[in-house]
Amino acid sequence: MPFFIDRHNLQRVMSAEHMAQRHLDDIKIQHKFNCRKISYWYDEKQNVAFCLFEAPDRKSMEAMHNHAHNGIPNQISEVSPTIIESFIKQIDSSQIPAKFDPKIAPFALTTIMASSLEQYGINSLESKELKTFYKNHRDLILRMIGNYHGNIISQTGLSYIVAFESGSAAITCALKIHKEFHSLESSTAKKFKLKIGISGCVPDNIETANYQNSIILAKRLCYIAQEKILVTLEVKNLFQSKSLKVIFKGDRIKTVPPEDVKFINSVMDYMIENWKDPNLHIEAFERHLGASKSQVYRKMISLIGQSPNAFIKEYRLNRAVELLKQKKGNISEIAFDTGFNSPSYFSKCFQQEYKIKPSDYLLINEQL
Repeated sequence: MPFFIDRHNLQRVMSAEHMAQRHLDDIKIQHKFNCRKISYWYDEKQNVAFCLFEAPDRKSMEAMHNHAHNGIPNQISEVSPTIIESFIKQIDSSQIPAKFDPKIAPFALTTIMASSLEQYGINSLESKELKTFYKNHRDLILRMIGNYHGNIISQTGLSYIVAFESGSAAITCALKIHKEFHSLESSTAKKFKLKIGISGCVPDNIETANYQNSIILAKRLCYIAQEKILVTLEVKNLFQSKSLKVIFKGDRIKTVPPEDVKFINSVMDYMIENWKDPNLHIEAFERHLGASKSQVYRKMISLIGQSPNAFIKEYRLNRAVELLKQKKGNISEIAFDTGFNSPSYFSKCFQQEYKIKPSDYLLINEQL
């Protein structure tokens, strides 16, 4: 595809943070116009911003600009591919006058990676095996986080929340963890599923809602991840944009566009409020999402890999596991607390999911 420079004649001086947010606004909607943003920079003296895009044609660029920045004067010019690499080098080395904050522009994005291990079939494992495996997993995570300068926000059991200064660092770290874990041939490793979700936001104070929402989204993507690493579209696009030579490998990563993020958040928000209700069924999702049964079913299968009823049951079982670990009651109390109609049905579902009885799980957990 050809390359275009989109020149914006700004009406007021922009902060680096504001420019970075405008950059992310473009990235969130660019897929609708088949465009890809490669870089941007800001000439403070002339109060002009320049954006470098790859796009199918000028009309696509104009349509995207009008959608994202309606009312801001601009001028779109096609540029030769032969000058793009030197163009990027000029920007990176600050050879043109620009208001440039390397922590924010043009590629930086505070990126959150959530990683966890999902256990199943643990009844056949000895406690010594599990302890060794947990240690090896922890060592792998900590080594990779250190290699890519990540900062651990929180760590609970087999789950980690890590912040990186760029989408590139987060995705590369996740790919390395994913590759090393799946290269293990041990029988123990085959009884676990590695799950990773990645989201991002403009660098900001850790207490802001924007930052906290990014953590929540990363955890939710991690929760629903199956075989692939789930990455939000803006993080994926920034990873792509770091260099024209970067090719985004799709075999181990699945991109989640904004409309799917909205659906996932809507489902998870509703689950958090209603998961204890024993009468929670797919009809409740239909009403909440304003969609038909078939629409909800197809969307859940596509994004989460489960039917609504299977998702509800697994969500409750996962919460039950946490309560069992924390010894928040006996098995019967936990069964009712997690929305099951009877302890016997809870035990049946638990054994089907984890290949172990709740009582035996308690015994193994006490030995770890």
